[in-house]
Amino acid sequence: MKYTNKSKGVLVCFLLVLCAVVTVACGKDNQKKAGSSNDDAGGSKGLITVGYVQSGTGSAWSLANVESIQQNCTEENGINLIYECAEDDFDNQLSIVRSFIEQKVDLISFTPIVSEGWDDVLKAAKDAGIPVIIMDRMVETDDDTLFECWIGSNFLLEGYKAADWLIDYMKSLNSKKDSYNVALLQGAIGSSAEIGRTQGVEEMLNTAGNFKFVYKESGNFNRDGGIENMQKIIDKKLDIDILIAENDDMALGAIEVMEKNGIKPGKDIVIVSFDGIHDAFEAMINGKINCVMECNPLTGKLLASAVQTVMNGDPVSKKNYVLEELFPADTAADYIDNRKY
Repeated sequence: MKYTNKSKGVLVCFLLVLCAVVTVACGKDNQKKAGSSNDDAGGSKGLITVGYVQSGTGSAWSLANVESIQQNCTEENGINLIYECAEDDFDNQLSIVRSFIEQKVDLISFTPIVSEGWDDVLKAAKDAGIPVIIMDRMVETDDDTLFECWIGSNFLLEGYKAADWLIDYMKSLNSKKDSYNVALLQGAIGSSAEIGRTQGVEEMLNTAGNFKFVYKESGNFNRDGGIENMQKIIDKKLDIDILIAENDDMALGAIEVMEKNGIKPGKDIVIVSFDGIHDAFEAMINGKINCVMECNPLTGKLLASAVQTVMNGDPVSKKNYVLEELFPADTAADYIDNRKY
């Protein structure tokens, strides 16, 4: 059969229409699959499916961290995010990561509840060809090839900075006391945040020589933990000069108990805390917290960038630190309006 120019034009038009129909149909099908290059992970082609599991959302910091990740790991940035929360249960967190492996997601990220016990599941992810990015807290492993990179804070440096400020501040008070009694409210025991901050604070204050730790317990990074521990301090009739809380929520919980018992936080007891949430800045302005060492939760942009870098096969720095500052109370009013969490 001989094709004329006219018949060729008709055929081309027909094929273009047919392609358009197929494309639309495929698009609808992919939209139904929720966005990933892996059908098993439930997503459409062109998107990187990231399975992310947060340790828990019991603090304002954690909520801000999750929100930052969700705002940046979006389809507009080429990512289909599957978000889960482990509710501060390590076994639950391991189970969720294993489920991501079974779903064959493109990449796994998580904020570990504790540092140890991750080797087996990380090896399983590596065997499945799924890269891993660790957030916030670090894991302890002898094989750093089991994860691509880590994004978070220098917790040891945070501890050093907070304690260094405290030493200078106590000197500025010109107190007649030869030594100061310190209560330390630790975070979740075994987490890298707790380990680093505890080590930094203890090393600095022990070296200073005139600080004595009379109370040290975990408040598990939440306000109830601060309430419970401060009540124990009062029940034991411990005379403390300084309270160091390894996050703001514990400090704010402790402040509630102090005020109910006629203690003036920030005056009768010097308070230093970590994180830098909006409520802590308000407490500083009101004279209830003396200093806050920031721990920046806005890591979503760094994660989204690292995901793209890893999936493109480009080199990525093993450790990626977020920028953080120390805020004495007299600077709080200058910065509170710009706080995003």
